[in-house]
Amino acid sequence: MEPFGTATRTWFEQAFPNGPTRAQVEAWSSVSRGHDTLVVAPTGSGKTLSAFLWSLDRLLHSPVPEDRSRRCRVLYVSPLKALAVDVERNLRRPLAGITAAATAAGEELSPVTVGVRTGDTPAQERRRLATHPPDVLITTPESLFLVLTSKAREGLAGVETVIVDEVHALAGTKRGAHLALSLERLSERLADRPTRPAQRIGLSATVRPREVVADYLGGARIVAPPDAPRMDLRVEVPVPDLEEPGGPVWPHVERRVLDLVEAHRSTIVFTNGRRTAEKLCARLNDLHAERTGDGLPEEEVAAQVSGQSGQSRGADAVIARAHHGSMSKSERALIEDDLKEGRLRCVVATSSLELGVDMGAVDLVVQVASPPSVASGLQRVGRAGHQVGEVSRGVFLPQYRGDLLATTVVTERMREGGIERLEMPRNPLDVLSQQVVAMVAMDEWSVSGLAAVVRRAAPFSDLSDSVLGSVLDMLSGRYPSDEFAELRPRLVWDREEDVLRARPGTQRLAVISGGTIPDRGLFKVHLASDPDGRAPTRVGELDEEMVYESRVGDVFVLGSTSWRIEAITADRVMVSPAPGRPGRMPFWKADAQGRPAELGRAVGAATRELAGLDAVEGRASAVTAGLDAWAADNLVEYVAEQREATGQVPDDRTVVIERFRDQVGDWRAVVHSPLGARVHAPWALAIGGRLRDRFGMDAQVVHGDDGIVLRLPDVESGGVGRPGELADLVAVDPDGVEALVTEELTGSALFASRFRECAARALLLPRQRPDRRMPLWQQRLRSQHLLSVAGRYGSFPIVLETVRECLRDVFDVPELTRVLADVRARRIRVVEVETTRASPFARSLLMEYTAAFLYEGDAPAAESRAQALTLDTSLLADLLGGTDLRELLDPEVVARTGALLQRVAAPVRDLEGTADLLREVGPLSTDEAVERGADPAWLFDLEGAGRAVRMPVAGVERWCAVEDVSRLRDALGAEPPPGVPSVFLEPVEEPLTDLVSRYARTHGPFTSAEVSARSGVDVDVVEGALRGLARRGRVARGGFRPGGSGTEWCDADVLRRLRRGSIARLRREVEPVEPSTLAVFSPLWQRAVPGERWRGPDAVFEAVESLRGVPLVASSLESLVLPTRVEGYLASSLDALTQAVRYVTYTHQTLPTNREV
Repeated sequence: MEPFGTATRTWFEQAFPNGPTRAQVEAWSSVSRGHDTLVVAPTGSGKTLSAFLWSLDRLLHSPVPEDRSRRCRVLYVSPLKALAVDVERNLRRPLAGITAAATAAGEELSPVTVGVRTGDTPAQERRRLATHPPDVLITTPESLFLVLTSKAREGLAGVETVIVDEVHALAGTKRGAHLALSLERLSERLADRPTRPAQRIGLSATVRPREVVADYLGGARIVAPPDAPRMDLRVEVPVPDLEEPGGPVWPHVERRVLDLVEAHRSTIVFTNGRRTAEKLCARLNDLHAERTGDGLPEEEVAAQVSGQSGQSRGADAVIARAHHGSMSKSERALIEDDLKEGRLRCVVATSSLELGVDMGAVDLVVQVASPPSVASGLQRVGRAGHQVGEVSRGVFLPQYRGDLLATTVVTERMREGGIERLEMPRNPLDVLSQQVVAMVAMDEWSVSGLAAVVRRAAPFSDLSDSVLGSVLDMLSGRYPSDEFAELRPRLVWDREEDVLRARPGTQRLAVISGGTIPDRGLFKVHLASDPDGRAPTRVGELDEEMVYESRVGDVFVLGSTSWRIEAITADRVMVSPAPGRPGRMPFWKADAQGRPAELGRAVGAATRELAGLDAVEGRASAVTAGLDAWAADNLVEYVAEQREATGQVPDDRTVVIERFRDQVGDWRAVVHSPLGARVHAPWALAIGGRLRDRFGMDAQVVHGDDGIVLRLPDVESGGVGRPGELADLVAVDPDGVEALVTEELTGSALFASRFRECAARALLLPRQRPDRRMPLWQQRLRSQHLLSVAGRYGSFPIVLETVRECLRDVFDVPELTRVLADVRARRIRVVEVETTRASPFARSLLMEYTAAFLYEGDAPAAESRAQALTLDTSLLADLLGGTDLRELLDPEVVARTGALLQRVAAPVRDLEGTADLLREVGPLSTDEAVERGADPAWLFDLEGAGRAVRMPVAGVERWCAVEDVSRLRDALGAEPPPGVPSVFLEPVEEPLTDLVSRYARTHGPFTSAEVSARSGVDVDVVEGALRGLARRGRVARGGFRPGGSGTEWCDADVLRRLRRGSIARLRREVEPVEPSTLAVFSPLWQRAVPGERWRGPDAVFEAVESLRGVPLVASSLESLVLPTRVEGYLASSLDALTQAVRYVTYTHQTLPTNREV
């Protein structure tokens, strides 16, 4: 404590009479010397204070900077908003204590202010923090990015210390790579001051290897004193036999959880999903009400409860509340305070309370189902006894026997500290793209300067020039934005000066669409009105699919409270409280975390060891590992029954392939392996591909943490049913497995979904407004369109990044390669067995298989493949006859649309607009460009910057975007001007098709002769290109222009636009009008005004016919109605008409006034 001031030492000695922990002593020693430091110590060892106390002491003993922009000197970055708020609250104690100690000693200290800026911070507070920065700013990675990409970054000019808490949760993710670049951007901002860059301090309780995280922090010094966590871990099973519990296991789990909650003062129950948390919380409250006799509302069905939802009985949240990320900030904070203050006995949480949050005197953690990893288990159990020297107590409740085996291994490795190895993502190009756009939005950068800053971040330390260049090519508009608008340039790359500059709207794009957390299209839930009648208040958020299944008036549960739906808008669900009402349980769709391969090998080793013991030895070993009697019995019997069923138990050295017939007589094959979903997912893709190539059939393949399930059609002997055939299929060549997986991957749903997320991170699928949700189905459509364009370019960075993410971050292909190499070298045995029914291990996997295909369509898998059927739509049109829409399309709509597409009706306004004009519309002469709003000086400026060139096209000199040079050269034979960078001279795959396609997209209906005249290419060649586009569904052939003749062509999207416009114009003709307009129109329509009346022998008939179906008082027909419509009407005219039997239909009824109609 020597380096600290007197007041700080006095407070610490009073608050912690036992003195600092070893981690704190070593951390303060390193930090006080100015070293970047990584502090690794168990939960409850005082890590947060080890990082903060030195900074607080310096702030209190240093004068407040006169320059307001240098006031913020400590920046704390938290991966969770809840943790950020928790730290802000916990800093009050040392600040108040040190200040009090100084006052008592007559010492004057500088005031220290603390501010929190996260996604939950109101806009007014964010503006205040920007203009009046606090001494300590607590934020999240996303909010730091927004600060650095706005004027608020000026408030970070004085930062001296950056603290990254729970750094292990960031370093191994793209979110961490994003933060690493933000930290380097901050360091670059601070580089011009005389003192050293900001000191970095990282905090973590669970991380391995430490050196990777130290490198992530920029080469930090590691402080990791040996200090094993003090834990009391038990694994319990609430029934004697999990295989046949006499009904569902879940009610037994619920009752055991309630027993544990009632036996302790304060409990956190962790689940692996939000839906399970809500369901368990509701049941705990219902059961507690039953036990205490408080009574429950009458049971009723909550609206239409779908298959994915349960429902609550509506008991008050007396003993438990749910806590997860889909609840509002205010609700989460209220629950956290209630638990800390002892007003709430139990919180049922997801990972939202996993990281570092100090929940006060929690004396027990209950984990329902196996935690996703050893590191996660340590973090969760660490919430109990979260104080120095206390014991963390945890109870684990597995849900089935396979889960029991995984839980047993996880708890053993938790005691040993055997956490999984952390892998840092290398060169994630979507993150790089976003940060480059943000950097250029704020400053002008040389490419070399930007590359130097990027490479200082550990995830990008080995970024090559070629990869960086491909990203800059994409961002500067190398790829055809005329096919997909969001491929338009995000920045300007001046290749002559090698400088990057922003385009209009670049900063707005980065701020609105920045961040790495995928947008799931969730609906925000708001109160329809609060008691004071103020603006709507946020309650939480719901999954898009659940909202689509809901209706106004439905009651659902969110955060342990029932809510009635009052309205559903495009992006919000408006609700009102419905206390005591039963409600649907919410559900959310999300990707499950797969078991890491390292943990999988440990599960396999434990299975092998247990299989080698007899029943007595196995039970003794299980009890020693912390299992209760029922859990030990279930575990031993599970392994023994599997050995009896298959003769072999799958483990870390044995893969068992089990084959049996299902209920309909088809073969099922189960590849038993404990290695986890990250290994099994690519393995399943490879097996499916080999099955299709070898036997011409699509096998339904599902993977899980414990193996792979295949459904195989029954075949003759010598096919898949031949002994040894499945073992041969599973033993994929390790040298070619990555290529095989990559080939299968690009046509999978996983690739499509990951591409959508990567493209959004790279700002290629931007949000239009920050306060509006983008429906997930719209995101998918836009992503599909982008992929159809980007997929044609092998060098497109985001396609490559999607493949990299799938192979390295989602899958563990290197580990699969090692496994297959061990299979080939016989270090891992492959045993194939046939059983009469599914073995115990297989039954757990079959539940996942059933869930995967339960809601699938009945179409055969082969028919669902995009390549299964290809129609030549152009030839089909010849067979069926061309489309003729000349009578349907409105001439004005056609003309207006053509002018808009050609930008004649939407002229450009500046130099960047002119650049977009050339890129979108194509080569233009100077007069044509001026007609579209371009200033000739802008064209010459673009030429001087190397962004536009002049080339002869069809005998006319035209201005062209530099990206079009190779297309014009290869398609039209135009000679490129000298000085064009080589990247724009690379051959294009289909240059003429690209040019013809652009012509179609930028014109209304046209003929091939018009394209020929514009491009100078023979008509027959143009016709061939158009037929190729028609086969792909990109253009249509027929008759389109009103008054036209012959065969015409039209882009498919343009044709849809013309049809919509024409229909809209027709609808406007029948839109309602004002009453005064109707009053003028009706007499004219009825010919009831002088000069418009019917004349001639048929005048009476025409007048009566116009009144067909109108109820009239009979006496008024001849006195009022007909005289006003027939010129010179005579009373005998109607009689003559009826006698001639030309109008004989009458209806007769008596009105209340006794008049006849």
